[in-house]
Amino acid sequence: MVLLALSVMTFALAQLAPGDPARAVAVDRIGDAATAEDIETVRAELGLDGPVAEQYLRFLGNALTGDLGESYRTGQPVTAELADRVPVTLWLAALGGGLGVALGLALGLASVRARGRFVRGMLRTVGLTASAVPPFWLGYLLVLYLALTLGLVPTGGMAGPGTWLLPTVVLALPVAGVLSRVVAVTVADALAAPHIQAAVARGASPRRILLREALPNAAGPVLTVAGFTVAGLLVGTVIVEQIFGWPGVGDYFAQAVAARDLPALQGGVAYFGFAIVAANAAADALHGLVDPRVRSVR
Repeated sequence: MVLLALSVMTFALAQLAPGDPARAVAVDRIGDAATAEDIETVRAELGLDGPVAEQYLRFLGNALTGDLGESYRTGQPVTAELADRVPVTLWLAALGGGLGVALGLALGLASVRARGRFVRGMLRTVGLTASAVPPFWLGYLLVLYLALTLGLVPTGGMAGPGTWLLPTVVLALPVAGVLSRVVAVTVADALAAPHIQAAVARGASPRRILLREALPNAAGPVLTVAGFTVAGLLVGTVIVEQIFGWPGVGDYFAQAVAARDLPALQGGVAYFGFAIVAANAAADALHGLVDPRVRSVR
């Protein structure tokens, strides 16, 4: 249902957007000399001459068989073009998400265990700042200073590990900021639970209490938020791939939006929608595995 709703919304918004895809394709093929007859020929070729409802139902029927149509810009099957780009985006998301989760856990646990109000406040401020910084601003800032001014890293591309650093950091910081605050709050609440306080009174080691008691009980909210942050992470890939020149789904989606390439646009939405649904389903499954309260209910 989520993917169906997304497809309807995307199709409707594409119809309301200014510009004529048939004219754009005709001009791209023929040049400015394209006549009204040329444009109508292209419109019929692209299947844009029928009612909007008929166009959508045709797209939906083909999509159910795995056929997302052909790109208006390239004339190539959208499914094949996405297949070439998905590994790039998954690699970038894995790098950024992995680093973000690691930093978020470390920062959140450090905030819980920190002694002194000043240190805790500083750690929380770092997390809040990381979650609030716009990815596009941070990306351009890092390119300007670290790549162009200091020459420490390449400006873009994905030729090797050196080119992975900046896009990974840009994607990771918002994830780390959000997770650090959730980890700090949920672990602090778990440590205040009566059974954990009783374990402290019995002389259990702080490490055992944290790893065996507090973290499993705090895992539920953390995993739920982690699943939701995938949406932000995927949206971030659209911006990051544009800034750093990564040929992934985000870059493909941005090009489709600019060109009003409806089949490519729908394909990008389908990919992002499926990825978000899958990530939240995985988070729910992990929640059941690691949270003892959920296991006991099941």
